Amino acid sequence: MNSARATTVIATVAGAVLFVAVVLVLGIQNTLIGIIVLIATVLLLRFPTVGVYALVILLPFNGLVSQVTEGTPIPALYGAAKDFILLGLVVIAMVTGRIRRVPVAVVTLVFATILVAMFSAVFTNDLVQASYGWRNDYEPLLLLIAVPAIVDFRAVRGILGTVIVMGQISAAVSVLTWTRGLDWLFDIGRLPVANQSDFPTSLFSSGNLWPRAFSPYVAPNEMAVVMSILIAVVWLFPRLKLSTRLLLSVLPIVAIVLSGSRSALLGGIVVGCVLAARAIHSRSNLLSVTFLAIAGLGVAAGAGLYITNRLGDGGDPSLGGHSSSLEEGIQALVQNPFGVGLGLVGPRARNLDTSYHVESFWLLIGLESGIVVLVLFVILMVFLARRSVAAKTDLGFLAAAALAASLVSQLVLPTLQEGAVSFLLWTIVGLSLIALQHENEPVADESAPTFTASSQPGRAIAKAPLPRPHGT
Repeated sequence: MNSARATTVIATVAGAVLFVAVVLVLGIQNTLIGIIVLIATVLLLRFPTVGVYALVILLPFNGLVSQVTEGTPIPALYGAAKDFILLGLVVIAMVTGRIRRVPVAVVTLVFATILVAMFSAVFTNDLVQASYGWRNDYEPLLLLIAVPAIVDFRAVRGILGTVIVMGQISAAVSVLTWTRGLDWLFDIGRLPVANQSDFPTSLFSSGNLWPRAFSPYVAPNEMAVVMSILIAVVWLFPRLKLSTRLLLSVLPIVAIVLSGSRSALLGGIVVGCVLAARAIHSRSNLLSVTFLAIAGLGVAAGAGLYITNRLGDGGDPSLGGHSSSLEEGIQALVQNPFGVGLGLVGPRARNLDTSYHVESFWLLIGLESGIVVLVLFVILMVFLARRSVAAKTDLGFLAAAALAASLVSQLVLPTLQEGAVSFLLWTIVGLSLIALQHENEPVADESAPTFTASSQPGRAIAKAPLPRPHGT
């Protein structure tokens, strides 16, 4: 007993000395970060689904935290937390073999897209910038593998419920901060600016001195497309009353309107058409296809007129800017079919001397990494949409609805370069893939013998259908 106590004391003292030595070498801040990472690693290995919940909770406030704590290590740590969780889930999926749960086509297309995109890093002089570009534009696609591999079907509703709760909180923040006007921009440090060129013009509509709704996200368009996706989740979430769906749609719709985002309004129309077609489908397949085709052509025509500035700018020069940016982006893509380099395109590359700005996420990845990567991305989108459209359940159909909600934004804005948007979209699509897999699982034959554990260990009792009496 005395020997055991002595061993405990020695181990405790040695541990304390080691801890003090680590603090002296690394500093208290780095030591605390290390402890947090260690605890997070243990939790992620033990409860990987918790990592998906953590992403859903962290995502909405990434932009606001970065704005409020600018100049401190917190924004970098906040962003690194998302990367750590995602990459950790991917590693767990591969090491444990859970990656076999994911459709082979999805795994192939995702890895092909993100790996081929890496080759464009040879055109980027700075390896760090290339890594940063890959992280912003392609890393989120790994959620299409990590989520279906890690999450069990019984957890899907809980995660989507958390998405709805966090979405309602985000919408409330957007509306409340909008009521504060310019004061809110001063509170979060977006104003004042040292140089006139740094003025946040994207937060204002032309001729309006009252800022658009955008918080807790970085900008109005990013917030609005998330709200459009949220509406799709609300209307496809299982076993909700109509009154509840209507109530949960109020704040997101108000937030979209206050954002002044035309792309999100078009996205909302697309979602409405897709959901209506889904509802009509139960009565008439032909009527559903016809309605969806007409609605799709109408929305495509409206988006085309919007992009090409045929509707007139109404005094808003940003419409003409979208049109000219898209035209220039297409020309640049034709001139650079293999891409100009990872990390050199889009808002995230704005501070670089050599960078390109395009008003389309599709053009962004094509111009950044080449036409082959763009084609792979489009094939992935089409595969996911086709698989989801044929779903038997609303959860299986959710992938198509979420992609539809974001489609206009993808085509005319680089919103998916913002992690808070792309992480959420691909998480929801990943959860829908789980529902689709669940639909295809074979149902147990009730007429076959089943086995239940008996009261005695190591034995089982067969329960088979009783034979019918002779003569009946």
